[in-house]
Amino acid sequence: MRVGIVRTLGSVCRCAESIAQGLSLLGHDAFIANSEEIEFQVEDLARQCDLIIDHTDTFKGKGYLRTWVRLLLESRGARMVGSDAKASFLADDKIAAKTLLSAAGIPAPPGIVVTSKEWELPPWLEPPLVLKPAFEHMSRGLVLARNKPEALLKAAGLLQEYGQPVLAEGYLPGRELAVPLLAGPKGVEVLTILEWKLENIEKNMLTETFKQVDAPEECMMPANLPSDLQEDIKALARRAFEVLGLRGYARFDLRLTQSGTPFFLEANVTPSLEKGEAFARSAKWAGLDYPALIERLLSSAQSRYRPVREKREKHMTIDLPTGLVNLVVPAEVHGPPPSSIDLARLLDVHSGETVLDLGCGSGFLSIAAAKLGAKQVMAIDVDSRALAATVDNARRNGVHEKIQVLAGSWFEPLRERSNSKDTLKQFDVILATPPQTPGTRPFGQRYGGFDGTKHLFAILDQAPTFLDPHRGRLWMLAISLANPTGLWERLEERFLMVSLVHETQRFFTPDEYESMDFGLFNHLLQLRSSGRSQFSEDSKGRFFFRNLFIRAGGPRNP
Repeated sequence: MRVGIVRTLGSVCRCAESIAQGLSLLGHDAFIANSEEIEFQVEDLARQCDLIIDHTDTFKGKGYLRTWVRLLLESRGARMVGSDAKASFLADDKIAAKTLLSAAGIPAPPGIVVTSKEWELPPWLEPPLVLKPAFEHMSRGLVLARNKPEALLKAAGLLQEYGQPVLAEGYLPGRELAVPLLAGPKGVEVLTILEWKLENIEKNMLTETFKQVDAPEECMMPANLPSDLQEDIKALARRAFEVLGLRGYARFDLRLTQSGTPFFLEANVTPSLEKGEAFARSAKWAGLDYPALIERLLSSAQSRYRPVREKREKHMTIDLPTGLVNLVVPAEVHGPPPSSIDLARLLDVHSGETVLDLGCGSGFLSIAAAKLGAKQVMAIDVDSRALAATVDNARRNGVHEKIQVLAGSWFEPLRERSNSKDTLKQFDVILATPPQTPGTRPFGQRYGGFDGTKHLFAILDQAPTFLDPHRGRLWMLAISLANPTGLWERLEERFLMVSLVHETQRFFTPDEYESMDFGLFNHLLQLRSSGRSQFSEDSKGRFFFRNLFIRAGGPRNP
């Protein structure tokens, strides 16, 4: 077999030489070409090579043009190892990739896109901030801004230097992980998760300067993670691989926050394949020596990417006892279903009380609480578009002065804000309608873990700490698909008074859940047979589960 290898001449990366040595050990020939001469070599590469590995770093001196090399090769019929040009361009486009990952329920750092020197920080995005050009890789241009003036100055510099939008994201304290994926006969495999030990690097960030030199061996080690967290990260990585339409191999860079939430920073379709670098080390720890790794690359399955369905924003008008609520729900932001509207009509929020809305989505429940008389509502969500929608909808309904939005996962933003204080903020009411559809793997925004209780339990275990010990109460919307028996037991462990205030029926078809993930309805049947899910059929053969409107008071603090 003859394998073409495309590299950027003068790059610090020595992938081409390492790959060529691996090919030689396997008895294959290598044809090394330079990306800057690709127009003149593309015909020979496509005609003479059985496969081509493109590890272009820059084209015409620009990182964001490198996908053009792969596109040109494919236009001549070349057979590529790894992702095709469209998926590669999508992965390099941090704005589009982040949007798709968030829409699929995969945590990505909350942030905004900066396109001019005159820009404003939204109220939910606070320094320190990580700024980076939207289409570069290898951490080119990555800088840290500790305050708003510094962010404005550095963003202006990046706009001038790179001539492209800049992502401004909240800095996430935590551990830096690399999650490599490699396709094989049994599907996409997650190799050993690697952790970077970067104590001597500012804010533990993989900067361009760090990547320009050979990383010391002691900087890379297998990540020591609890088994359940490790499996969650692997499942999310496989899902991210699928959502972006990647194939063959890739690496995701993650930041694991102190509370255990993995945030996907970016996808790398051409991770360094040098023998001593992260990808090869992870493969070795997973039992693949270097020749075996190269052989797997060559024989990897070439699955096609999924097309992205275009969706438009929705306009909703909801009639509540306190008046009309007008919402604009952007594409991919979760709008209020009928059950959330029912919940809003049950709430006992009183004048002058404080409310915490977990997973605020379009901001509907936050607005409903504010209209009931709450003096302050804190709305939390991990999705930047949901946070922006909440701000816009609060303003649209005249309650923006009462609603404060925070970016993060469940209670995490409150804990981060209280690091320098003695006590955590406590609320009169907490509202929780988390994702809770059971599943064997992540499949989208409604995924709630194996039996649906992953997020429900995460909220219940922490809620008493954030509630007023005397009058604090939790309003939770749960579905009977998600282990209601186990949920009720956990509620009674955490609260003195638990009551089922109301319930409604929600009809569904097996196809509805099969469309989310193949085999999902069968998983629901298995959970029901083991007593961990409850749903029924009516006399007409229609399936239905119950929406459970739960009020819990008397928090039992640990």
